[in-house]
Amino acid sequence: MKDIRPVKKALFPLALVAVILVLSGSIAFGAPAVTEPERPPRAQLDVIFRDFESRVGRTLNEFQIPGMAVAVVQGGEVIYAKGFGIKKLGGTDPVTTGTIFQIGSTSKAFTSALVASVVEEGKADWKDRVVSHLPYFAMADPWVTSEFQVRDLMAQHSGMKPYAADFLAMIGFDRDYIVRSTAYIQPVYSFRSEFSYVNNLWLTVAALVEARTGRSWEQNLQERILDPLGMSATTYSMEGFLRSADRSTFHLLEKGKVKVIPEDWFIFNWPYVYGPAGGINSNVTDMAKWITLHLGEGTFEGRQVIGRDQILATHVPQTPIASGRNSYCMGWINTWYKPHPLVWHNGATSGSGTLVMLVPELDLGIVILSNLVTPATDALGLTFVDLYCGNPAPGEHLSKALENWQEKLKSSAEMIKPPKNAYPALPFGAYTGIYESPLVGKVRVMQHKGRLFLRMGPGGVDADLRHWNRDTFVCETEGLDDEPLGMVRFELDPEGKAFAFVMTDGDGDLVSRFERKPVN
Repeated sequence: MKDIRPVKKALFPLALVAVILVLSGSIAFGAPAVTEPERPPRAQLDVIFRDFESRVGRTLNEFQIPGMAVAVVQGGEVIYAKGFGIKKLGGTDPVTTGTIFQIGSTSKAFTSALVASVVEEGKADWKDRVVSHLPYFAMADPWVTSEFQVRDLMAQHSGMKPYAADFLAMIGFDRDYIVRSTAYIQPVYSFRSEFSYVNNLWLTVAALVEARTGRSWEQNLQERILDPLGMSATTYSMEGFLRSADRSTFHLLEKGKVKVIPEDWFIFNWPYVYGPAGGINSNVTDMAKWITLHLGEGTFEGRQVIGRDQILATHVPQTPIASGRNSYCMGWINTWYKPHPLVWHNGATSGSGTLVMLVPELDLGIVILSNLVTPATDALGLTFVDLYCGNPAPGEHLSKALENWQEKLKSSAEMIKPPKNAYPALPFGAYTGIYESPLVGKVRVMQHKGRLFLRMGPGGVDADLRHWNRDTFVCETEGLDDEPLGMVRFELDPEGKAFAFVMTDGDGDLVSRFERKPVN
């Protein structure tokens, strides 16, 4: 796991920032057709792919994407696979169908498929209470804890704010800590009442699979999915990624310009902490096999890899999104589209964007892997479906996505400015010290050469505190993007010394409250 730099909101989504952009504006909806149209003949498919390729070429240029790979599956066969552009900005090495990318939150469907296999074996049920398998599991509300079912872990209706506490992985906390941290995250919605996309509960899903099988998430993934499908190029660790000779470099946009992300970047490893939510590495060749499994309702090359009823259960809508024509399932999104429903998901890590889209009624699927996170992957997937189905105005998705993207870049470049006539801060010594919160543990507020900053987590990640107004500071990190982590507001005693501070996110919602600890 999108968007998702050490602690910056824009990168937090291992997953759905681009999804929300598409769902909110650029999908043309309509009732599914009663009769299924015939599949295009090969000659017509060739025309469709030539048209699609020309749109991909323009998209790379317009969205400043260095490289991309695409594969299409129909009727259990790969009918198209091609790489576009280059692996690294400024280089000449082309993207191929074997080039490895991080697939981000499309990893979630692999984890839900592991649950499906465990359910098929009778070791758990979708409606089992989580505490019956993981007695230490807890949400902030005891009643919610007791009622939380296995399916709820994957249905994105927990009541927590979107991307709740994603930054914990980026500042060095491990999976077990993140699983247990949900007890300290206050809800912003009622349980099961609202769609709210989180990554942390997918680590709980993995813990449950591990508890029921006695095998790690990685071992289960390898033995239950990757080996049976022959996905030999697919891995799930930083080491696995770096071992791949044919791998993409990743990029991000900084002040409107594409920048290469070095592989020794200190938080490059964070998607693998969130592995069950977004830490798989793959290429379009292997991902085409994954698509084939789902279109085959759990079968691959004549073998039932996962039970039909259970794999299809992961495609069943659980939580309405926005208009109600879109629903989150369990690691998938179901969209009522014209002329056929779509089952899909996208993903984004710190520099790699992904789309996996199925049209089950046409036995058709597409995967797109990109080395820059933009909404272009989603828009291209919809464009291909429109071209395949003969829908009108197939270019509309890309034009709207580009317009929205450019507007987003423009707005995110506007720094948070202090109010007019802002009050000055106190001498920084009034704020420095050791503080602690139930969610984040101990942190240090420090000063050095006129700079006030916050040092957090086992990774010792620093975030600058830029003065905004009196005792309130903008919390931000350098060299990632132009969006801050949020705000830090210090609370002062009568003598003018901070005894606590409150951290809020970019929307002004509470992240955690930190109280000063005495110095031993």
